[in-house]
Amino acid sequence: MRTPTSVFLLAQLALAGAAVAAPALDTALPAYAPQPVTVPATAGYVDRKTGVAMLGGAEHVAFIVGRFNALFMATHPGVKLGFDGKGTSSAVPLLMHDKILFGAMGRAINPIETVPYRKIVGGDALAIRIAHTAATPDQHLATSLAVYVNVANPLTQLTSAQVSQILSTGNVGGDFTRWGQLGLKEEWRDRVIHPYGTAAYTGFGDYLQRELFQGRALAVNHEELANTEAITGRIAQDPAGIGVAALGVRNPQLRQLAIVTKDGVATTGTDEEVVSGRYPFGRYVYLYVRRVPGQAVDPLAKEYLRMVLSREGQAIIAAQPNGYLPLTAAQAQAEMEKLK
Repeated sequence: MRTPTSVFLLAQLALAGAAVAAPALDTALPAYAPQPVTVPATAGYVDRKTGVAMLGGAEHVAFIVGRFNALFMATHPGVKLGFDGKGTSSAVPLLMHDKILFGAMGRAINPIETVPYRKIVGGDALAIRIAHTAATPDQHLATSLAVYVNVANPLTQLTSAQVSQILSTGNVGGDFTRWGQLGLKEEWRDRVIHPYGTAAYTGFGDYLQRELFQGRALAVNHEELANTEAITGRIAQDPAGIGVAALGVRNPQLRQLAIVTKDGVATTGTDEEVVSGRYPFGRYVYLYVRRVPGQAVDPLAKEYLRMVLSREGQAIIAAQPNGYLPLTAAQAQAEMEKLK
């Protein structure tokens, strides 16, 4: 088994070709000390012809998962790992049928996916947060979210509660349908708010339903669009438009609104605000583990996650140019506790 020093050197090899500039790592993250592991003989995620244990799910994690796999195989010479990123929607079906060790996703499992998963496996998948999402959609990565209005709109900030009052119905304190209810004057006072977004069952929609709307229905005049490009494109054309889309969209016809926290601080989704948890619309990247009720977590999955949540694993995350953001030591420890 490798020493901590050799693990560090192997991690540098796994990071070869990555950009030098990277988000700062929490110095309290523990170093990875590899432990021996045996792949269960009955594991369905192992290809019987090649002996490769497969990971799957979102294609946008290929950069980090490829390097995770390289480091893990270097520290565990008897293990062979592969990754087949068929897309986020493939993660849950493959995981429920034990075809992959992990299902990688840039969002949480949604209710539509949970129902069949529970029927087949008997319980819920174990969600392990491995990183914070990216600050820009430029590389087609999963991102944190932001609220946008047209540049002609004089509004500059909202609270999370106000965002909910605009985009959903049945809010405590009432719903907002006209811009004057948010303090805008003159020609804006009676102008109808035009909310845009994705459907409630999408990644963005499910996140907002769980984290912001408490399951409330979308606003009556909410216009459903397919993705960030469609949402921001529509708002850029509509002075009365507003919507939630990926953080970091650059368009001179848009203004990103600051989100005021409960303690009165205006946040815009900087890396520090997302990692610290102060930005209300920060999100995570997940590795989902197939957990059978009454059984321990798969030993290969547990050891792999020990590596991912270590200093070396989080360094791989930090090395992706304009990529995902590493966890803090406290956040990584909280995820490790789930494996017990």
